[in-house]
Amino acid sequence: MNNNQDVAIFHNKFGLDNTVYGGIGPREVSDELLEFRTKFLDEELAEFKEGVAEGNIAKMADALVDLVYVAHGTAHILGLPWDELWADVQRANMTKRRAAVDGSDSKRGSSFDVIKPPGWIGPRTDEILEDYGFGETE
Repeated sequence: MNNNQDVAIFHNKFGLDNTVYGGIGPREVSDELLEFRTKFLDEELAEFKEGVAEGNIAKMADALVDLVYVAHGTAHILGLPWDELWADVQRANMTKRRAAVDGSDSKRGSSFDVIKPPGWIGPRTDEILEDYGFGETE
């Protein structure tokens, strides 16, 4: 079992939509539900920032796991093919390279960055979504 399946089991238990039991594909999602999920994600990110400010690693860890959990749940609600999207982003990310030591080639100005080299091919998100019936994504 993986994290995405764990979230599906949680969603199923509480009667929330998920792609494991409900299948992958487009969903009608209300603006109200999208606003709720957005606020939920913001809340978890704010908790992480609080943990950083406090130097509290437990709070940071809890917030990061919660942030990922809520993100997975939101992907389920949207009907997204998470595992395929994840695999494609991983493929694209693995072709990047580390920024220069002085960060001069980073759009974020940091040597911690990982950057797109010339000729980099990004994720095929639009194609994958179209394969699952999401239609025009742009």
